[in-house]
Amino acid sequence: MRALRILQHGAFSPADVERLQSAFDKAWASISATIPESEWTAARESLATVVVSAGNVSNLDADELAHVALRLFRSISE
Repeated sequence: MRALRILQHGAFSPADVERLQSAFDKAWASISATIPESEWTAARESLATVVVSAGNVSNLDADELAHVALRLFRSISE
């Protein structure tokens, strides 16, 4: 998984990882019902990559990061 590789090779503190996890959870909760269950694995992986990538270049809090990640995810999923 690309997001996991970024996390492993990035300079993330435990607080950063918690922020990224929180942002992912919030974003996923808001879109999971709109995605067919058969596509969840791929969608979760894509969303995680977006969250980690956006979180790597910003200091947004979890709510802001979730919002940005959702916009990016939707733009690349269309």
